[in-house]
Amino acid sequence: MIFILFFGILIVSNSQECTTTIKGIFSKQIYEFERSINQLRNEVAQARQQNHMGLFEYAANMQITTWSIGLSRGAQNCAERCPDSLNTCKNLKGDFGILFHQRMVDSSGVEWNPQDIVKKWMLNQQNAEQLVIATISQFGCGRAIKKSVDKYMEYVVCFFDQAPVDGKAAYIVANEKSIAKACRFGRSNQYSGLCASSYNKMLIMNPEHSSRIFESQDKQQKQ
Repeated sequence: MIFILFFGILIVSNSQECTTTIKGIFSKQIYEFERSINQLRNEVAQARQQNHMGLFEYAANMQITTWSIGLSRGAQNCAERCPDSLNTCKNLKGDFGILFHQRMVDSSGVEWNPQDIVKKWMLNQQNAEQLVIATISQFGCGRAIKKSVDKYMEYVVCFFDQAPVDGKAAYIVANEKSIAKACRFGRSNQYSGLCASSYNKMLIMNPEHSSRIFESQDKQQKQ
């Protein structure tokens, strides 16, 4: 906190101030995040989409990933800190991977689509690598909105149970006949290019259900 006396006016500055009014993610968006990330991983694994290196390479061990309540709580905590860089939540993420997205919006009730965020992450090599690490089993995301003069700043953060490792390939490169052939638990029933996961679903996600996973602490701010 910095106090500055300027021409008899006391100016209070707090560079760390972050007061969010809208907090949390609806289960509809949770479903969309999980679907979008797994569809992306499935497309990359079958060489239908470029990977983080800009190459079309099949994957032998790309796992399906599922939502984690624990990771989503950490990500929500981070989002409520109004992160402007990965360092903002460094003490929260531990060894986990992290991706974040921010944008200025006109309304606190603005529509948003997790698929659009995932697509934007894929445009950056470092972010894209995080999304296609083969052995990621779980992830979780959080969202918060802060009033910024006459507009609002939206923050979306996702934590992953693994982060990229320097010098280690994101996945085992395969050929067309060996896609998902290096799976410890067999191939996924949902995505033909992905391996099954050892994790059971922690939530039954209905895309039409709109109950909050994290309730806003200021419901009057919802529009």
